[in-house]
Amino acid sequence: MPQPALKLKQASAVLKVEPKELQNLVQFEVVKPKWVDGAYLFDRETLLTAKVALRLKESLGTRANVLSRLIAVFRASEKRLRKENPEYVVFTCRFSAAEEPIKLGVPFRSLGEQIEQGMSRAELYRDLPRGRKRPGWKKEFLDALSDAAQDIVEISEEEIQRTIRSYRAERRTPEITVAAEV
Repeated sequence: MPQPALKLKQASAVLKVEPKELQNLVQFEVVKPKWVDGAYLFDRETLLTAKVALRLKESLGTRANVLSRLIAVFRASEKRLRKENPEYVVFTCRFSAAEEPIKLGVPFRSLGEQIEQGMSRAELYRDLPRGRKRPGWKKEFLDALSDAAQDIVEISEEEIQRTIRSYRAERRTPEITVAAEV
């Protein structure tokens, strides 16, 4: 049975991240999906690599260039790891010669199981064509506006304008606080 190839939105749903987060990983070449007919397609291996990269980013908070080096080392040993299917993959890295090495364990088997479970949900998140070309989108949009108009029937136009002005005035002044913690 051939592996399903998922588009960006579907892949982000499987990984449980925002599409922009996954798009950033692709843009910085941390994850390298296949490029077919103007779209990136993610297979299971690419999804697992992305999941590992996201876990490393979450744990270490590393920049994209460091993250891409860590993932390049991971990709080099990925086939061996798939055969062994270890519980954890341990990354050991030293960011400079003066620092002690950092060891980070990533739950390899658990991440693979999460991807397998998420693949069943991928069909729920089908990618739409660019630019709202989905059939019936105008009618859906107008229906939503009509429903919203029914909800605000008792509100006058003056009240709406006053609310908009006050909201815009609030947005201009950012709320910044500084506090010391002991």
